[in-house]
Amino acid sequence: MPGSRHIDYEERTRSKPMKVLIFGLSRTGTASICAALRKLSYTPFDMRTLLTNPDTIVLWNEGITLTLLSVADRPSRRKNRSIFPPYGKAEFDKLLADNDAVADLPAALFYRELVEAYPDARVVVTYKRYEEWEKSMQESVWLLLTWRVFRWVRYLGVTQMAPLTRLMHLVFRVHNGNAYGGPKAREAYEKYYADVRALVPETKRLEIEAGKGEWEPLLEFLGLEREVEKLGPYPNMEEGASMEKGLRSAWWEVVQWFGLMGMVIGSVVVGIVFIYYGRQIWALVERVLMVFEPYAGLYPREVQNATGKSELSYYMAAHHVALGGALHSCILLIPLYVRVYNRERGGYAPLLATIGQVLSKTPADHLHEGSSGSGVQKRG
Repeated sequence: MPGSRHIDYEERTRSKPMKVLIFGLSRTGTASICAALRKLSYTPFDMRTLLTNPDTIVLWNEGITLTLLSVADRPSRRKNRSIFPPYGKAEFDKLLADNDAVADLPAALFYRELVEAYPDARVVVTYKRYEEWEKSMQESVWLLLTWRVFRWVRYLGVTQMAPLTRLMHLVFRVHNGNAYGGPKAREAYEKYYADVRALVPETKRLEIEAGKGEWEPLLEFLGLEREVEKLGPYPNMEEGASMEKGLRSAWWEVVQWFGLMGMVIGSVVVGIVFIYYGRQIWALVERVLMVFEPYAGLYPREVQNATGKSELSYYMAAHHVALGGALHSCILLIPLYVRVYNRERGGYAPLLATIGQVLSKTPADHLHEGSSGSGVQKRG
């Protein structure tokens, strides 16, 4: 049904042929192979690209829902959910219009669909020992799904992090039933690579172990002739620390957002309560202040009561205390509001780009020069 899916509103068309399909889960060297391909003038789509172009998150979410989930597992809010067609070549040509290579999640889940859509593309498989992969995921990507603050973001759909957390939750729902470690996660990991190897013949794929890539096997597999000396060392990158740093920064931004919203809502509630119960509240405050007056040094004022007798009133003292507290809170809110407002002016940029900007850096200590052993297997 035309116009019924988000992808149907996309007007982009493929600008270059798809040349390389990289099948490998996050934290298996996908960042390294993408950095290598960029040095070779390719334009791969990977997780970093997704984070810096978050408008595509809704499209990947839709693609997973319509292609990899059964009709029964799709969101119940979508009526006539069985009539929407899955993603195929036409949809991927829009989604990956400006890319001639694709890697990492969520694209790696579509290995069958991508091989069918681009049968002439070369396939590279990145992998890592499961024990190492599980540990690295628990220290990086899975933090986005296990930290409680991000869970609340996903449940409530608030802040600019919500689309990303929901997408990654859906990705691992499809991959391993949202198992973030243990036997179930291991079984899904091994099944993924078994399926990929069964789908792509040994003679048509190149396998690279994380942290052990080299230029010569990759150039030979891609059919390129380049001088390795001019390319420099192969970018065997380790981005676990950078990714965790980005997630911690995003976590703090979300906490600030929740704090700001809590104070704003709390201020409104307090204001409404004071409108309707102001006199009773001030009377209670006066009683409390009378108890602590000898210690607090408050200065009561003398007023005439209903019988004409003079009595001490702490109304003004309480009023000044409350007003001073309110002004103090407002002063504290101003820099926090400005910080959040400035970040949100850029639309999706604020929190998602925090991670993307960190991942886009490639400091020298992330490059393992002179790694021993090729770790590269060319099947067949």
